[in-house]
Amino acid sequence: MRQALHIFKKDVRHLWLEIAVALAAVAAFTWMGARQAPWSGAPREMAWGLGTFPLPLAWWILIARVIHSEALPGDRQFWLTRPYAWKSLLGAKALSILVFVNLPMLVADAVIIRAHGFSLLAELPGFLWSQVLLTAVFVLPMAALSALTTGFVQLLLTCVVLALALWVCNMVAPGLSIGATWVALDWVKSYCAGVVTTIAALAILTWQYARRRTAATRSLAAAAGILVVLGTPLIPWAAAFSIQSRLSKQPVDQSAVHVGFDWGKKWAARALIGRDGNVWIHLPLQITGIPDGMETRFDGLVVTIQAPGGAVWRADREPRSYVGSTGQLLALQTTVDGSFYRKVKDQPVKLRGALYLTLYGNRRTASVPFQDRSVPVPGVGMCSAHRGADAQTYFFRCSSAFRWQPDLVLIYVAAKDNWGGTSYSPLHAISYSPFPADLSISPVGVYGRFGYATFREPASPVTVSTMEPLTHMARDFEISGLRLGDFEARLTPLPR
Repeated sequence: MRQALHIFKKDVRHLWLEIAVALAAVAAFTWMGARQAPWSGAPREMAWGLGTFPLPLAWWILIARVIHSEALPGDRQFWLTRPYAWKSLLGAKALSILVFVNLPMLVADAVIIRAHGFSLLAELPGFLWSQVLLTAVFVLPMAALSALTTGFVQLLLTCVVLALALWVCNMVAPGLSIGATWVALDWVKSYCAGVVTTIAALAILTWQYARRRTAATRSLAAAAGILVVLGTPLIPWAAAFSIQSRLSKQPVDQSAVHVGFDWGKKWAARALIGRDGNVWIHLPLQITGIPDGMETRFDGLVVTIQAPGGAVWRADREPRSYVGSTGQLLALQTTVDGSFYRKVKDQPVKLRGALYLTLYGNRRTASVPFQDRSVPVPGVGMCSAHRGADAQTYFFRCSSAFRWQPDLVLIYVAAKDNWGGTSYSPLHAISYSPFPADLSISPVGVYGRFGYATFREPASPVTVSTMEPLTHMARDFEISGLRLGDFEARLTPLPR
């Protein structure tokens, strides 16, 4: 312990400039975040957004300088003659990062969310989990890369090579991109990549400090990078949904839920022949057996079309590509090969598949007055409403702490002619993540709506209704006897 503190004090004296820059970046970010009043306007919001960019850069430079002050590769370093115990050396580096990266950000988060009206005690789980994400995503990978390089120049070259390799991979195989593609289920892919990266980084740091086997640890780093870049994107969408379904908050009798063709909306069925010969199929579906008080969100669908003669067409993309919903209309949407369609269009085909859906419940309602102050809205965060100077516009704005909430949000704006505006869509990106914090440098997410309404005098409060996801399920279905040719239509030729 004494040796670790000695190394820590030495690093503080030696790296005072890097430490000062990192602390200044956090202080500037905190000042801008705490000054975001409910109606601060776009310029201040833009300044706060720009204030997040220097933070990772300042952290990474500080982490690299802390690690490189006792570089691990090679055998000619001065510190080897001391000698330092590897546990003391590793502990000193961890203490420096904890004191000058994690702790300042923890204080910054507390100041910012308190300035936005959130309770520190109520947001404690988000506080702690945000530190886990900060360490896993921003700290450990850079610490591991620094432990594998001899200095800042070599580290910079390594980062450039990695960035170019990732860019080439995304250009050659866009389908293998590790970017966000699954919306509400993105957290599954992100956490799989995060777990692999964290385990690999911890193994590299421990192995490198204990044994200094640079060649072996570099091989481990390369294998982990390949697994994250090429392996994580190959996780099946259905597997991610299966993981999500096991985390359902409330069990539902799934046997009572049935999916079939919606004969009452047969008029909406289409087999639209495109100019390329392929056929776009749009078939309305009906779902029954949903418990009272619940509403549905349709996440995805898989389907197979089978003709009596044995010809089969199977969907070849991820399930979320084949389902669409507009208002109360749920439909199977897919493009079928033209040759298959012509072969089976006059035959009664059989459709087999599975519909993936999420049931929302626990409806909660809150009123937000038209005045410049925020009020708590369950499932959303802190919200405020503001009338425009022309008495015909309104602004509705909310902020959430540490994560984008997964709730559906329904907004009513009272106006002269009964309802001036109604919105039934999320205020923000939906995430089904069960964890109390999402990956974001900023602890507060701000989002809002703008609309028009002719207000009464005085204006009635905005009514906000929210529902939370309770159950995720996949229901198999089978539809027999449909003739796709009965719904055939053609694209109208473009006028010359």
